[in-house]
Amino acid sequence: MAENRHARRSTLLRRVLSTTLTSGLALGALGALGTTGAEASPGPHPAIETDHWGAPYALTDGTTIQTLIDTRTTKDGTVVALWSRLAANRSQRDLLVAMRPAGTTKWGPVRTLVSSTYDTSSPVDAHLLAAPDGSVTVAWVDVAATGAVLSTSALPAGATSWSSPVQIAAADRIQDIQLAGTPSGRTVVVWAHGVDPQYEVFAAERTGAGGTWSAPARLDATGAGAQDAYPQVAVAADGSVNVVWTEYGSTGAAFKSAEQGASTATWSAPHDTFPTPVPAAEARLATGPGGALALTWLAGGALNYAQRPAATGTWGPVESAASTDSFGDAVPYPLTGPNGDVTLVWSDYQSGTDGFYIRTSTRAAATGTWSAVQTLSAQYAGMTPFGADIAADGTVQAGWSQPADDGNSDRFVVATRMAGAWSTPKELSANTSGYARGGISVGGPDNRPTALWEDPTGASTARLMTATTAPGPATWRDYNGDGRGDLLALTPGGTLTIRTGNGSGDVTPGPSAPGWPTTSRYVPAGDLTNDGNNDLLVRDASGQLTRYDGATNKPFAPSGPHLALGAGWNAYDQLTVPGDLTGDTRPDLLARTPSGDLYMYADNGAGQFKDPVKIGFGWGIYNTVVGAGDLNGDGFGDLLARDTSGVLWRYDGNGRGTFGDRVRLGAGWGIYNALAGVGDITGDGKADLVARDTDGVLWRYPGNGAGAYTDRVRIGAGWQTYLNLY
Repeated sequence: MAENRHARRSTLLRRVLSTTLTSGLALGALGALGTTGAEASPGPHPAIETDHWGAPYALTDGTTIQTLIDTRTTKDGTVVALWSRLAANRSQRDLLVAMRPAGTTKWGPVRTLVSSTYDTSSPVDAHLLAAPDGSVTVAWVDVAATGAVLSTSALPAGATSWSSPVQIAAADRIQDIQLAGTPSGRTVVVWAHGVDPQYEVFAAERTGAGGTWSAPARLDATGAGAQDAYPQVAVAADGSVNVVWTEYGSTGAAFKSAEQGASTATWSAPHDTFPTPVPAAEARLATGPGGALALTWLAGGALNYAQRPAATGTWGPVESAASTDSFGDAVPYPLTGPNGDVTLVWSDYQSGTDGFYIRTSTRAAATGTWSAVQTLSAQYAGMTPFGADIAADGTVQAGWSQPADDGNSDRFVVATRMAGAWSTPKELSANTSGYARGGISVGGPDNRPTALWEDPTGASTARLMTATTAPGPATWRDYNGDGRGDLLALTPGGTLTIRTGNGSGDVTPGPSAPGWPTTSRYVPAGDLTNDGNNDLLVRDASGQLTRYDGATNKPFAPSGPHLALGAGWNAYDQLTVPGDLTGDTRPDLLARTPSGDLYMYADNGAGQFKDPVKIGFGWGIYNTVVGAGDLNGDGFGDLLARDTSGVLWRYDGNGRGTFGDRVRLGAGWGIYNALAGVGDITGDGKADLVARDTDGVLWRYPGNGAGAYTDRVRIGAGWQTYLNLY
């Protein structure tokens, strides 16, 4: 086995990215047994929307080589990414970790766990666990001339600082590390422990993220003539920890197991996993609904599957989920939904095709049968790493790399399985050369997926890119789908540009389209069509109001999809959409007459508005009325109004179509010739405001979540190049 060390290590990235399902998750029972289906053509489900993925953005710069290792989503929705960074001259390699806290779109600082200058050409052997108790643990192998050391670092639930690295074990070689966590807070790590010429299986455990690791315990009883490898660990329904590994002996390969009770630190004696021998190889073990166990492996030209229902504790017969001429070397984890259906996603080569494709099949719990094999990738996907994960509601997310239509690069592609059908694959990356290897994770209360992938920036450098979907309905003022607010800007030449919020308080250039009349009024409108994309209202010089439908990360163009809403809107001198004013979660429109009467046009749920309702008078004292979004966190849209003396006032929406008493925010606002309630551009979940002064300097006023703003921050100069900001 020693000669296969580097070959096995080369598959680690693919293995750990082939799922992000935490071994200790407690889901529902596995279903009955079944048979293999035949090859079928893809059939995307038209009802499944994948356009809600936001624009990708760089998590790292492109001056070094970034290699993604793993990504996980914790139970509260925090996303954790683990990757290695190799200096461009390959002199040093670092193991890095970063988090995107739950409820935000902004990634936190990058933490270096360990650095090494030894054997930097080899990939890092590491594993990431998001445990059921909310903690996160990283385990990795440091390799030096003196041998290998297994270390860990932990992040307790709710914490922001990782613990100092703790050394667990040392040996000539350590590899194939895996982690599992129990609901009670116990964490178990297993690994293949090598001392020439032997490979053995070891385990250690820790109670709580801040606990002390136990001494390593050997689980196998392999003699000198055999080698043990590929240990897998999972937690069963009763809280017991189960380890399965592959033993290579003189008569072939066999699966072996050991267990540890929920309330004991003693491991059982090693024993055969199955009552009768089965063709064995590298396998994947996962916990399914109700704490049942499921095992997958590639052997004999077949993708094999077996399950151990929680009620019996005995492994059932081996099933063949698929067969092929050649499988990729990434063994798929079984992804089990709440109803017991099991989905597998893998790479294989079929005779008559031009390479390896991404395939999938689902085992129906009700019948115990496997669906016909379906091809997901539109083009050959090679043998590059791919990812698949399942949400608590049974939705499956998959991501892989396949050639772009231009033939010059690979693109990272995602697809979703919902309601029993797969969506059409969607490209997330836009690189024009090189590869795009990555993975995908889903979790948290909203089952939100997050993708990460490597994007080449040069012959020997790459950056790490990430993208996610909008969290539920379209985020206020978000036009590129990344969950942050954006600013619309119109040039004197009639080009309308989306200036995208970057999560750090700046608004960077985004999609734009020319041909817009400078005499029209532009009103960011929220999601009027209920398709997850924010829309735009445009009133032209004749008084015609038109709704232009938004699309993720695409500009608004005069020829784009639109609907005429009627004439006579030049009766109003102010139009704005503050958000939801009536409590139905839909955005509503406000219109003011030159005489100062204020009307509300409630969203009718069909992309248009109900008849106007007069909700006030005397609003002529204000020269600017601005929809600000939800400033005080009560779920209703709020309004800003600046009077002729430069005092800014806030009117809180009450959810009944009217506003509470005005609140004075401050004086001196007359120095600005443009105000825009852009939503959250800082990534903290609070609505912000931008203001342009008469010198062309743009300022940010961060929202404090309680109806006011903190001190202004300068964004930049030169904004007088835009005729108007919205």
